[in-house]
Amino acid sequence: MSTLDPSIPRPSAPTTNVDTLVGTAQTVVSGAAFWASIPLPLVVLATLLSGFATAAPFAFIGLVLLNVCCAALGHSYTPAK
Repeated sequence: MSTLDPSIPRPSAPTTNVDTLVGTAQTVVSGAAFWASIPLPLVVLATLLSGFATAAPFAFIGLVLLNVCCAALGHSYTPAK
């Protein structure tokens, strides 16, 4: 017979400052990526319409890749109400 009573809740493991810092950093990066991914398609469109994409194709490709990365990183972010 066990001496442990399953009805007594065990205290949760204490969180460290590093855990809190990592969680905060993830939230900040995810939020920044979420909000940056909103205007970036407009910047890409303006780059196409202005002709800058033909003058500097690597910069245009960089903008598109930045937009994809921001969309991927910010996908899990949920803005607070």
